[in-house]
Amino acid sequence: MKSIKYSIFGVIGLGLLGLAAQPSLAQPPTGVTNLTGTWTNVNPTTGGVVKIAITKNASGFKIHTYGACSPTPCDHGAVVASPFSKTVSSSVAYGLSGQYNFGFSTMAVTAKRVYEYDGGNFLEVETRTKFAAGDTRYDYMRTELFRK
Repeated sequence: MKSIKYSIFGVIGLGLLGLAAQPSLAQPPTGVTNLTGTWTNVNPTTGGVVKIAITKNASGFKIHTYGACSPTPCDHGAVVASPFSKTVSSSVAYGLSGQYNFGFSTMAVTAKRVYEYDGGNFLEVETRTKFAAGDTRYDYMRTELFRK
């Protein structure tokens, strides 16, 4: 009986040590460098995303994309987006990333401010589309520029 008690306390003690050793979660950047707003693709003949709206409220960032459809853009809806800063010491969001699940495909969206063009007035958006199993289309990615 005594050895069972010590074994139980040993397991509990190891479990508590394991909990204490867990690293704390990193904090996402909260500052905004003019990421929010509605951005329009600079290529009017794109076959991809034509418009992206980025919002931030108390619960965090969201991205809302619109695809190239006719006669009006396809509304992909809004998804939660994770913000990222430019460096480990910055609390200012420089870009963000989110993922759509359309059922027949998933689309990862990554957007970041591009300072190489016109002092940062552009947003570079990369989309990576992966089709569901059995779909005969090829997975693809595209990178395009957007402007407010």
